[in-house]
Amino acid sequence: MELTADEAERLQFINTLVLRDVSAEELNRIFTLESDSYPDDEAASYKMLVYRHTEAPDLMLGCFLDGDLLGFICATRYHGKRLAAEAMRMHIPNGESVCIHSVVVRKDQRRQGIALLMLRSFVERVRREQRDVARVLLICKSNLIPLYTRAGFVLNGRSDVVHGKDPWYEFQIDISNG
Repeated sequence: MELTADEAERLQFINTLVLRDVSAEELNRIFTLESDSYPDDEAASYKMLVYRHTEAPDLMLGCFLDGDLLGFICATRYHGKRLAAEAMRMHIPNGESVCIHSVVVRKDQRRQGIALLMLRSFVERVRREQRDVARVLLICKSNLIPLYTRAGFVLNGRSDVVHGKDPWYEFQIDISNG
């Protein structure tokens, strides 16, 4: 089956992206993207992003094109089987769950497959490097349910977390390391 010109162009673009750990020097750019992507009552503060990076640098993945930050995923570990509100404010190094707090793509780069690429890469990285993790959890708004389903996450239902004014939905993907 032959690719269309649009599909070939998108594949070429995706193949030029670099996924790697975010450095402490890049946290200002991370914060700018976070602030531009979430309402004020939902965006993580700079202080919280620094905390997450300091405590779990291996759970902050950036997506770059020629050194330019296009997106990132930020997560921490937690001891619960569900994503509770307190999980957003802490990191428990031996926690059985990885909780994704942010999946952000720069506005002018959205709907090109970057978020899906980051999610799939992030989950595979957790599976490979976080051997004692049982699952990856996240919450999202209803408009993003199709994205997380395509990435292989399973909808657990409406989340008990209240963060901002809109309802959130919890997703999970089990990590099989056995």
